[in-house]
Amino acid sequence: MRKVLFFLSFLLLPILATAQSSQLKNEILNYKDTTLDFIEKGRQFMINKLMDGDMAKVRELKNELLLEENEKYMAIYPYEIRLLLYWLGDYDELFYFINSTDEQSEAQFNKKIKPAHDVLLVNLLAVLRKDRSKVENNITHNISNLENRDFLILNLRYLLGGKDYPDITQQSLNADADTFLLKHPESKYTGYTRENIRYKMVQSNWGWGFEFFSGYGLCTNQLHDKFQSNVPFGVDFDIAYKNWTLYLRDYIGIGSTYQNISYNGAVWPKGAKANTIVPEASLGYTILTKKHVQISPFAGIGALDFSPTESQKDESYYTQVGSISAFTYTVGLNLDIPLGKSSNAMPIISYSENGKWFLRLRYAYVLPQFGLKYSGFEGNMHYFTIGIGAIAHKVKRDL
Repeated sequence: MRKVLFFLSFLLLPILATAQSSQLKNEILNYKDTTLDFIEKGRQFMINKLMDGDMAKVRELKNELLLEENEKYMAIYPYEIRLLLYWLGDYDELFYFINSTDEQSEAQFNKKIKPAHDVLLVNLLAVLRKDRSKVENNITHNISNLENRDFLILNLRYLLGGKDYPDITQQSLNADADTFLLKHPESKYTGYTRENIRYKMVQSNWGWGFEFFSGYGLCTNQLHDKFQSNVPFGVDFDIAYKNWTLYLRDYIGIGSTYQNISYNGAVWPKGAKANTIVPEASLGYTILTKKHVQISPFAGIGALDFSPTESQKDESYYTQVGSISAFTYTVGLNLDIPLGKSSNAMPIISYSENGKWFLRLRYAYVLPQFGLKYSGFEGNMHYFTIGIGAIAHKVKRDL
């Protein structure tokens, strides 16, 4: 008997599952959310009355729809309710909605069932933009408190702004917000104004840059008698703060000897290749910034080093000569010509930046301090370089 019952149950199981599935499908097909249906119909009714200019009916519908809102449903979006209250002139209620918005209410907003998008917002924006002057005059005549009056007008412009409405731009909003903050520095709406309405990006005082350069170097006096002019290749790293810039440069010049140079018991022959190396740290200050040029005189310290090249390492004098070097002072002038802006001039930086490329013309006068240690090496060096580089500053919002 048990076997028979088990066999029958096994046969009936698919039939029961099919019946339950059909029942669930019927429940889904017959399901109707009456609250959401009421909200959406109420919104359509409100749209029609708004287009008719029937303020009394719109206010009545607004109140009825808000009564339907709870932890589960949303009837009117926060942006829409503010515009509605501006249009209706219900300023006390408007202040309530502005002041009651916080992180908790925003978190609850995300959890609610919302009505399908319709044209309520589009029509509200159209009506208020068309009658903006009238609405602002109404605020001026009905709000006695100057701070509240100024804020309501500022906030209205913020809500009405958009790419499709050129009468209000972010630039004009920033100007209006700055005026409000200047007139009411202790306002309770300061935080709201700075965080929502005023949107200004400012460049950090600190900047980071680089440059690759080449050019021409020429020695004077006894150094000129010993070493021919040189052609440098080098790299520079800039650290900028406001108008000050620290230049960290590595100048490697390729030239040759003019005559036999006796030094350290060896003879460095005439015509041999010679490296002219100038590691340098200099500090510059920008005295002129124009659209097409930036001028920065600088002064710094470094070294001047003359040495045989690697190609001469098999020569007997290579090790004996080694390098002829001295501490130096450096003075000169940078002339930077902007080549264009870039949002990613320094790709190794992970934050938003304001960058620019430049062509740099640099003249420097190098004063080595050879002294008595290197008799017969008196002289200095001029160099002129041309380079291309970029500098980037972090960009952040000014609150």
